[in-house]
Amino acid sequence: MFSISDAHMITDPVLRDQIEQHPRAQDLLPYSAPDHDFLFRGRDVVAIEPSDVATATRGRTPVLAVGSNRAPVQLTRKFTHQNLSDEIPVTHGWLAHHDIVYSTHITGYGAVPATLAPSPGTRVRVSITWLTPTQLAHMHVTESVPAHYTYQQLHGGDLDLDCGVTPDHIGMYQSARGHVFDQGAVFALSAIEARDRRFTSLDQWEMMALFAKRAGQVFSPAFVLRVIDDPAFRRLVVEQD
Repeated sequence: MFSISDAHMITDPVLRDQIEQHPRAQDLLPYSAPDHDFLFRGRDVVAIEPSDVATATRGRTPVLAVGSNRAPVQLTRKFTHQNLSDEIPVTHGWLAHHDIVYSTHITGYGAVPATLAPSPGTRVRVSITWLTPTQLAHMHVTESVPAHYTYQQLHGGDLDLDCGVTPDHIGMYQSARGHVFDQGAVFALSAIEARDRRFTSLDQWEMMALFAKRAGQVFSPAFVLRVIDDPAFRRLVVEQD
């Protein structure tokens, strides 16, 4: 979904080889994202100096991006060719007493999406997209509000941005399906840095393998592609107890 070069992040050597050799490798790779403040502009990523963030974000709504929305490739997919301004500042920082965890569903592009969960004592690395009113309305559509997500407000007091900007409130998309799996299990995203994490952390491939096991399926690139291509199969996999 981003670049075949990102396959190096797959720790399972057999799975990595299967994906690197697969003709649809690009469909199988998870999104990657910078960990520094940047301005997304027409597919390009331009670094922003901390002193310029206040000006770049003025009049925009800060929205927590806990999953793919922080990645340039996803912003390209959502905002390019939509007759919208595709210039979006993205800033980074730490959020206290929360963690970024997996939702209990799978997206149409074959990933287990992220959502926010309370976690007293944890500090988690977060990204913030700063959206115009028109961009925010379009983002609601892409997030399938309210069918898949609810849009909520989070107090900004627990947020510490690298740039020093301190918003009073932050918008966020919370999974309508929740984040608690069998026997009360909650799984954090291992790709997201956190301090004093309380939940078991898994990577995207481990989560897809968990869904496959729950549904009595063999986990493989073919399984992921079937999840992408077959909505009925995807629903069957998600709805297993």
